[in-house]
Amino acid sequence: MNIPAAALDVDPDLEPDPLFVASLREARWILLMWLSCFVWALTVCLNFGYPDTVDPLNFPTVFGIPAWVAWGIAFPWLIANVVTIWFCLFVMEDADLGETPDELAAANSVTEAAEGGSRV
Repeated sequence: MNIPAAALDVDPDLEPDPLFVASLREARWILLMWLSCFVWALTVCLNFGYPDTVDPLNFPTVFGIPAWVAWGIAFPWLIANVVTIWFCLFVMEDADLGETPDELAAANSVTEAAEGGSRV
């Protein structure tokens, strides 16, 4: 596949939209958090959820639930909740998305009314 040379030329003064940059940064955080919880849960559940032998009298539990469920499912879930709350409060930024068409129409009608009424 040949790409024309003109398509590869990028304006060096062109900067990405700050809203896009912020959303990309936040998406990386979310993906990293999801991936780390996924790897943790998969590793713990596979290693401790399928023992070679099961002794019902000496089965490891944490607060009455199987230890592999507590450490493989509940623990990353609680950590993910704590990190999500921290992320939402301290990392995510609020951004101005611009004006909606309704806001633009309202602003235009206010401007027209201030200029002396409707135009014919």
